[in-house]
Amino acid sequence: MLKVAITLASAIDDYTKKHFPDLEEDYLYPKDWESLRTISEFLQPFHKATLLTQGDNATIDLVLFTMDVLL
Repeated sequence: MLKVAITLASAIDDYTKKHFPDLEEDYLYPKDWESLRTISEFLQPFHKATLLTQGDNATIDLVLFTMDVLL
């Protein structure tokens, strides 16, 4: 969701500005968008690790190694 929201940030910003009276509490200011980008970058390694260690092909040694790398 973050990836899509960041990709569509300008459209989301335009929409929320257009409907600002109704969406004032949910409006994302530039600092909020920057926080979302930082969070997205931080979560990227965890996303990759989850994809790598899911399913029947994941072994305990791969999962433990991946956990060590993330730590």
